[in-house]
Amino acid sequence: MNVAPTRMELSKFKKRLTTSKEAHKLLKDKQDELMRKFISLLKETNEIRGQVNSFIKSFATQAGLSVAGFPYKMVENLFLVKETLISADIRKKNWMGVSMIDIEYDVKDAKPSSALISSPLLSKTEHDMRELLPLLLELTIAEKNCHILSKEIETLRRRVNALEHMIIPDIDRNIRIIKMKLSDGERDTITRLIKVKTMK
Repeated sequence: MNVAPTRMELSKFKKRLTTSKEAHKLLKDKQDELMRKFISLLKETNEIRGQVNSFIKSFATQAGLSVAGFPYKMVENLFLVKETLISADIRKKNWMGVSMIDIEYDVKDAKPSSALISSPLLSKTEHDMRELLPLLLELTIAEKNCHILSKEIETLRRRVNALEHMIIPDIDRNIRIIKMKLSDGERDTITRLIKVKTMK
């Protein structure tokens, strides 16, 4: 890069260097904090996923047993009649400048059934289905926030690397070039003055 070897230009580059180093520190601190949050959220997500998988595994066996002996159409109609309603309010929350998802939900009781079939095991299956829905919602939100954080961390990492490996070294190099040229100019000036004095 061609730079003018002047003291004003040197002062500009020094200010840019200070600003760039401060920006690098702030971005690096933010990246580290987001990484800690991401790891914490990832553990939480894995725990919820484990609960969901365990729930579904036991639920699938129980559901199969609960409808055994009943005609398929009757079971289908029963679950259509006893639909579970969920009201959800999805909002965005700001965390360190990152827009993340938050949700408030309310699982309403199923409508009373006029179905002709019922059993204790079938009632438990219906109850467990209602218990599973909130877990699925929590897992969805947690996974979405993990995705949002991972993208933000990647963007920050690129900016930190650009500052650390490109911008700051370039500014440093320009400062050294200007200082070297200014030193050469000062030496030339001193040499000329000595020659003039000698000639006099």
